[in-house]
Amino acid sequence: MAPAPPPATGLPGPGVLTQAQRRALLEAHNRAREEVGAASLGWSARATEQAERWAGILARRCTLEHSRGSGFGENLFMGTQGFYDELDGVRAWEEEKRDYRGQPLTRALAPVVGHYTQMVWPATRELGCATSSCDNHLILVCNYYPPGNYLGERAY
Repeated sequence: MAPAPPPATGLPGPGVLTQAQRRALLEAHNRAREEVGAASLGWSARATEQAERWAGILARRCTLEHSRGSGFGENLFMGTQGFYDELDGVRAWEEEKRDYRGQPLTRALAPVVGHYTQMVWPATRELGCATSSCDNHLILVCNYYPPGNYLGERAY
C-alpha cells in the first residue's frame, strides 16, 4: 500500500486539495495501476505545486491546454461544477483503458488513450494534483513524475 499523502497545509483554497481529496486521488490512481501490475505512486509536493500553478492559470484562461516544459506528465479534466468532482476526472481518464490493449503508443493512439496510459505508465512514481474553477466549471490538473507516454513504447 502506498504511503498516505501529506496533510494539506492551511485551509483549502483555489487549487489546494484537502487531505481526503489527495488520498482519494492517489488511491484511485493506484487501483488502476495495480490492475496492470504497475508500482504504486506516492504523493509529490513538487508535482502538486506545479499542478496548483497550472490550475490557477487555466482558471484565468477558462480553457484546457497543456503546460509546456514543466518536466511532468500531465492530465487535464473539465466538468460542470457541482455535478463533477475530481474523482470523475480520474474515472474519465481510466475509461480510456477500453481502447488500450498494451500496444506501443503511436501518434494516432496517444490522443485516444494517453490519459489512461499516463496514469499507469510503469516508470512513473509520483503524483500531484490540484483543482480550480471558472464559469461554473471544475478544472482538474494531475502531474506525474517521471512522465510517460513515449511514442513507440508500451504502458504494459
